[in-house]
Amino acid sequence: MSRVILRNFIRNFSSASATVPRTATTTVTQPDSTTLQKATVQPTVLKPYVSKSLQNEQDLFGFEKAVHIDEMFKARLHFGHKIGTVHENMKWALYGERLGVCIFDLETTKKYLVRALNFIAHVSMRGGMILFVTSNRDSMFDVEKAAEEVNQYSHVRKWQSGTLTNTRQLLGASVRLPDTIVFMSTLTSLGESHPAIVEATKMAIPTIGIVDSNSDPAYLTYLIPANDDTPNSTEYLLRLFKMAVKKGQEERKRQQQQEPGK
Repeated sequence: MSRVILRNFIRNFSSASATVPRTATTTVTQPDSTTLQKATVQPTVLKPYVSKSLQNEQDLFGFEKAVHIDEMFKARLHFGHKIGTVHENMKWALYGERLGVCIFDLETTKKYLVRALNFIAHVSMRGGMILFVTSNRDSMFDVEKAAEEVNQYSHVRKWQSGTLTNTRQLLGASVRLPDTIVFMSTLTSLGESHPAIVEATKMAIPTIGIVDSNSDPAYLTYLIPANDDTPNSTEYLLRLFKMAVKKGQEERKRQQQQEPGK
């Protein structure tokens, strides 16, 4: 169960929903306050209230056929960092090593990449706001351009503490937070975990992160084990992320056209 679903339910219904009596003649279409409270520790209780498209575990947008191992190989997604820098929590995603460099198992990478792409498409289909984040100077302009092309947002400068958790004090007013954040690299230029990951976790914002062999995958909702710091890999991943956003937008438009009166 995705955190974005829980977050949307709490935002939309916590202040307005009254307890609906469960009788044989009553159909409950939205959770009551008791259910919402339980969902803070057990999100699966909200499953009966979730649309069928979200409950469907199949590849709804067909990304399984769009992602190819040979293209991932050509984009150099399989290259990690030197063996001496490997993070203990990333060993599970490695195929082995060659000439002292970690090699990712691309079958594993594809599995997690397809899952993340489907999530992005679902968020986009529901009109969600997606924020692309990177601290890599070599790719910041590509990330900004990719986000702009699909009418989404990007942050490629130094992250100011409290950007997500303390918006009222920083900006003088409450603002809408992103519905999901895509980290093109989970490390800062100093080799530390990006501070926005923890802030997003505190605000129950689901995150997608490209996690290299020397990175810590902690707190990420959807991690993608892959090379995060070469132009080829960044270009390939941005192309897939843009495809996911566009697929979601197209499906949203199609659904709106089918609504009565449209």
